[in-house]
Amino acid sequence: MSKAARSCFEDLANELLLEVFDYLDWINLFSAFYGINKRINHLVTCINTLSIYSNYLINQSNIIYLCFQEFPLTKFKQIQHFKLLYDNPYDESLNIAKYFSSFRTLISLHIDANVTEDGSCTNKFLEIIFHQNCPFLQRLYLHGNVFNQGLESTQGVCTFHFPSLLHIHVAKLPFRIAIQLLDQCSRLHSFSAMLYDYPTEENVTALANQMPESIRVGLPTLTNLSLGEKNRFHKESTSTFLEFLLPRCPNLRTFHFDIHCNDNGDCEKILHPDWWKYALRSNSHLVHIDFRLSWWTRHIIHNGYEKIQRFRASPFFNQLNTTMTHTFNSEFMRSMDYELFIKN
Repeated sequence: MSKAARSCFEDLANELLLEVFDYLDWINLFSAFYGINKRINHLVTCINTLSIYSNYLINQSNIIYLCFQEFPLTKFKQIQHFKLLYDNPYDESLNIAKYFSSFRTLISLHIDANVTEDGSCTNKFLEIIFHQNCPFLQRLYLHGNVFNQGLESTQGVCTFHFPSLLHIHVAKLPFRIAIQLLDQCSRLHSFSAMLYDYPTEENVTALANQMPESIRVGLPTLTNLSLGEKNRFHKESTSTFLEFLLPRCPNLRTFHFDIHCNDNGDCEKILHPDWWKYALRSNSHLVHIDFRLSWWTRHIIHNGYEKIQRFRASPFFNQLNTTMTHTFNSEFMRSMDYELFIKN
């Protein structure tokens, strides 16, 4: 090849350079390209996808402080897709979440946070996220053990603004925030969260009167719903909410449900196939179900196998072509644990 025919990286078109930059995390992007020339510097700030891994933040702490000084996140003005993998002890000086307010053009936000500590990190992340104004946000994914913990305090109303949100998948949410999301996000297609702090109201009509008008009218765009409750030591609270919500999702096609409860006579609705037939009576478009029903009891009269057999003999679940498997565990003289898996 002649010298005149040779080309270098800088000769690539802007579009190709931006494609390359989208595959790099923030630290490598800054370390490898920022400072080459003014054109490259400008292109680095124009990327659409930004990924940050906390291991780099900790292992290269000198670089991270240099980045904040010379190339702060606030310089990114066109970020559409932001992914944060956070698996180190919470450190306020390395808290990337506080920069979300700079990303007004966000379309998708994905956080996978695993931190071994108390719930303060959960509060920090959720308080920041659910007080953002992201008018173009369509996808919100919050995973990891940070979001499996409950908030230390759920006082006050979150002030988020996500009018374009289509998909939300969160490990765990307070019931109050879930209702705010369902109320505000009128175009929502899929919703997935393990909920807690349910209202104690057992009457469906009374619960409906507490719901926002937009939810009472119906959620016709919602086609994928995943809910659950982990309430091992208290009365289950999900059934009343499901009796209210499911009929208001007429176009539901996929429904996942996961519950862990104490069966001392309080879970009779959830653990009876006839109740499910009633709760799903309006969901004629339902195609896929995936249930995990987990319960425990100290009373031998609450025979879990009888409940399992009721589901196996149910015409309603048979017509959905479901397969069922179960597990059983017993602690002698203490408790019996059952798990029933139903899916098609």
